[in-house]
Amino acid sequence: MPSNVVGAKRRGPSRLPAVIITLLSLASWPLAVSPLIDLDPTASAPAAHLILGAGFVALAPICDVMDSVTLLSVSQTVALLVSLAALYVVWREVRWRHVGTTLLREVRLAVVALTSLLVFFALCIVAPRPMARLALDDADAVAVDVHSHTRFSHDGRSSFTPDANRAWHRDAGFDVAFITDHSRFEGAREAAQHNPARAGAGLTALSGVEFVAMHNHLVALQASDSVTARLGIDSAVPSAVVTGGAARYPVLVQTIPDNLDRLVPPDSSGRHGVIAIELSDGSPRGIEQSQRDRSRIVRLADSLDLALVAGSDNHGWGRTAVAWSVLHIPGWRSLSPDSLGNAIVDRIRTARRRSVEVIARRSPDAAGSRALLVATLPAVAWNILRTMSALERITWITWAWIATAIAVYAADRRTRTVQ
Repeated sequence: MPSNVVGAKRRGPSRLPAVIITLLSLASWPLAVSPLIDLDPTASAPAAHLILGAGFVALAPICDVMDSVTLLSVSQTVALLVSLAALYVVWREVRWRHVGTTLLREVRLAVVALTSLLVFFALCIVAPRPMARLALDDADAVAVDVHSHTRFSHDGRSSFTPDANRAWHRDAGFDVAFITDHSRFEGAREAAQHNPARAGAGLTALSGVEFVAMHNHLVALQASDSVTARLGIDSAVPSAVVTGGAARYPVLVQTIPDNLDRLVPPDSSGRHGVIAIELSDGSPRGIEQSQRDRSRIVRLADSLDLALVAGSDNHGWGRTAVAWSVLHIPGWRSLSPDSLGNAIVDRIRTARRRSVEVIARRSPDAAGSRALLVATLPAVAWNILRTMSALERITWITWAWIATAIAVYAADRRTRTVQ
C-alpha cells in the first residue's frame, strides 16, 4: 500500500449516501410491514399499533437505529460490532489505495471511530430520548409489564426511582407495571403512592417481587411484604400471601434467562409452582434465550397450561420496550388499582395458556442460526427500512440531504479559504 499520494486531487463530499438513503426509503415503502408482531405462533395478528411522537419522528434516524440496537441479543450485538469493524477496515483500505494516507492518520481515525461507536452505544443505554408507545385497538385490552425494577434492586440504576419507572412505562404505552425488585418491596410501595383512583386515568403500579426458588429466578405477582420471610429459602416456593386484606395465592412467573430444566410445574390446585413463563424478556440475555428457546417455551406452555407473558426486566437502562403482555379485562379502566391487580392475576390463574397475548417489536431473529447471526447488520438495516412509517421515511430523506448540504457547504468554505 502506498504510504501517501502526493498532489492527489481533493474531491468534494459525495452525494451518494443521500441518494442511496432516498432510493432505499422509497423502494422499500411498498414492502412496509407492521413494526409489531405476536410472538405466540398460534395467536392472531396483534390488534395494536405504535404511536411515534413528534420528537421521535423528528429524530427518526437516531431513534430508529438506537431502538434497533436495543432489540438485539448479546450474540447479535457482537455480530453487529464485528461487521461494522470489517466494513471500516475495507473502507479505509480502499481510501488508502485510491487517495493516499499515512499510518499515523489511520491510527488516529481508528481511535476516533472506535470512541464514537462506544459513545453511541452508551447513549443508547443512558441518554433520554423519545419512545415508541404501544396503542391497543381494544378498549378492554390492558398492556402489562410483569417484571420491572427500581433503584431498590441491588442491580438497578441508582437514578431509576419508582417515579422514573412509572414514567418509562407510561412513555412505552403500558397501562400496568408490576414493580418486582429483588427481595424488596420499597420500590413497589413508593410507586403505588401515585396510582390513580381509577386505573384508566394513568399508569398503575402494582406490587411484586423477584426471588430465587429451586435455583431459578421467579417473579411473584401481587405479592406483598408477607412473603419476605420466605425469600432466600432456595428450596421453597411461596404459597399464600396477603394482598388487599384477603388471603390469595400469588401468580408465579418463570423468568428468562434461566435453566428451563429446573422449571417448577404447577400442581393440580394451581397454588404451587409456576403458572406463567416469560416468552420475552427485555434484557440482552433474555432476548438471546427468547430467540434460541422460543419454540421450547411455547411447547412448555402448551404441555403445562402456562400463561405466556412478557417482562421488560428494566433496571433503568434504555428507552425501548421490547414486548408487552396484553390481557382482555372488560371494564378495567373503571377499576381501582388493587381491583385491577386482582383481576389480572385471576385472569392468568383461571385462563392460563389463553390468558395473555405477547405483542413485541419486530426485530431480526437469529433463532440459533449462525448464518442469520452473521447477517445481523443487513438484517437490522432491512428491518428498519420495512418497519418505518411514512413520516419516518420523509425524515430520513430530509436529514440525509441536510447532512449532505452541510458537508458540501463546509467543503466549499475550506476550498475558498485555501485559495
